[in-house]
Amino acid sequence: MSFNYPLLLVASDDPYPTYKWMRDEDPAHYSETEDVWVLTRFADCSAAFRGWKTWSSERRGNLLNDIPERVGKTLGTSDPPKHTFARSIVNKAFTPRTVANLQPTVRTLAQKLCTQAREAGAIEFVAAISAPYNAAILGAMFGVPEQEFIQLRGWLDDFFKREKAPAGEEPRQVVAMRQLRHYLSALAEQRQTRPGEDLMSAMLLAEDGGQRLAVEQVIVTTMTFLTAGFESTNNLFTNLAYALALHPQVLAEVQAQPELVPAFVEEGMRWDAAAQGFVRSPTQDVALHGKVIPQGAQVLLHIGSANRDEREFAEADRFDIHRPDQRHLGMGQGIHFCVGAALGRAMAQFLFEELLAVSTRWDVDLSAAARVTTPNFRGFVRLPLTIN
Repeated sequence: MSFNYPLLLVASDDPYPTYKWMRDEDPAHYSETEDVWVLTRFADCSAAFRGWKTWSSERRGNLLNDIPERVGKTLGTSDPPKHTFARSIVNKAFTPRTVANLQPTVRTLAQKLCTQAREAGAIEFVAAISAPYNAAILGAMFGVPEQEFIQLRGWLDDFFKREKAPAGEEPRQVVAMRQLRHYLSALAEQRQTRPGEDLMSAMLLAEDGGQRLAVEQVIVTTMTFLTAGFESTNNLFTNLAYALALHPQVLAEVQAQPELVPAFVEEGMRWDAAAQGFVRSPTQDVALHGKVIPQGAQVLLHIGSANRDEREFAEADRFDIHRPDQRHLGMGQGIHFCVGAALGRAMAQFLFEELLAVSTRWDVDLSAAARVTTPNFRGFVRLPLTIN
């Protein structure tokens, strides 16, 4: 079989049979058409995520065909010692207390949106629930008014595009990054003179060994929180809603036993990962599965495939909320483990606890649904849902 991994395979209805073929037949795959190596087995991806000395985030960035202006300037695109210092500052600002303080707001908003959805009956899940939920929570974190955040959404969506621009035009992702940077630069200037109770202010003021993050680092770190936070949680929520439509027995079980919602969320992260993969670049030639991945290559650590690896998970294609070990790579691993993991989990759990409490019927109209078309994430930009 002659095969070249296409970047937008993640946007197909069911890419998982192809992932299985790659794991079995070509686990260190080189796509000539995309000039990218793809690792698809759990053990290989896990080792690479943990082995930052060999698998660099700073050489090529962490997104496929990453924007050069990002590389080396964000948490996700830097290696130690730069990453260690930046992460320590962010950890001082984004504490467990930060998450705990947000939880009442998260719960109240989830209740409000879910009650409105129940009253409406037929909704478009992203516009009615996921987008305003994300906007309000991320806006609260950074002190961005909800209406302004909704305006930012187009830039956040475009940030992950990897489409070729028409002749004479800039790529959409480059334009989006510039617009986001301009907005956040103005916000940082305000926070320097009038600090608030928000995360950007906390990052500007936090110190480690007497040192602070440069304002530029705070801006790009905030950009990472907003883009990755919005994209990953939106896709997580839509994938979970889709999973419930496909698995009525799981729907019935979590409705009858709401205490199973956290397990449902974890299995959803494994079964249909929102972040399907992140890039690393080897600092030396790496021999793997009879091939040599050259130093400096662009390598996709394929989370979506690794989380369905039968070598690691029994009956990996089955959605099973009773798995005895719910480990997965949905939040990454190693030094780049998702900073917002605790908040993302809380948001998902609260949202689906409230949604399931107000619904018995759960129908997704796939004929009118539309998937995300970015090479790193899997989810929906439109998902019609009927509940009552």
